[in-house]
Amino acid sequence: MPHSIKRVVIVDDEHAARRQLRDVIDRVPGLTVAAEADSGAAGIEAIHKHNPHIVFLDIDMPGVDGFAVAKATEHLMYQLVFLTAHHEYALQAFETHAVDYLLKPARPLVVEKCLKKVQRQKVLSMESSQPGNARSGGIVLSDSGVSHFLQAGHINYVEGLGRYRRIHLSDEGKDVHDRDTLLSDTTLDHFTEQLSDNTFIRVHRSYLVNLQQVASLQTRGPAHHVCLAGVKDPIPVSRSRLGALKHALESLHNNQKNEKR
Repeated sequence: MPHSIKRVVIVDDEHAARRQLRDVIDRVPGLTVAAEADSGAAGIEAIHKHNPHIVFLDIDMPGVDGFAVAKATEHLMYQLVFLTAHHEYALQAFETHAVDYLLKPARPLVVEKCLKKVQRQKVLSMESSQPGNARSGGIVLSDSGVSHFLQAGHINYVEGLGRYRRIHLSDEGKDVHDRDTLLSDTTLDHFTEQLSDNTFIRVHRSYLVNLQQVASLQTRGPAHHVCLAGVKDPIPVSRSRLGALKHALESLHNNQKNEKR
């Protein structure tokens, strides 16, 4: 088998779901289904035996569920895609570092988009593993019934729009999620809590920005704005939050200098 062929293992106790996935994967060049497993226990065995590049894993299975399979094989290097009929597993799935989370029934177009995302994520993961490119923190969001796993580096800034928040993605985020923005009813306070490690800061009652994306800080008379990489329009900064922003940027700069030493 050529080295470029990627092995896929499908773990699902529903025959119809396995068949549907196989039909889609068989049409994708460079992928081959190395094994199918109809239970969690059989899935663990298949993953160890075939050492796959990608695993499609059902969550809600009798006996050994999908999370137990992921835990038992977490030492192996493969990209994990969860399959489930339930939205409520999204946060727990994100904590396993899954690449994607598909709701059943997974339509062929959705699976194809997922496979493209897996390929992009593989490249980005290799880049982010290089010194100085580490990413930390993340949040699970639902947009139009689709759950998205956003790493901190995927977000440029978050904008408050009445009852909703618009998440403006960075270039990396656009590549991974195949869109420029996401819309969510998650509060800005929740974003601040979930996106920890001092990477994000509230600069205005309606804006939360990624400090890693800040290109410059502008002051024109009484008005203050911050310019972000790849963003055309500057973001307003409240006078009451200006001092905290300057302090956060200075701390980030000092930390980056210390890491290079």
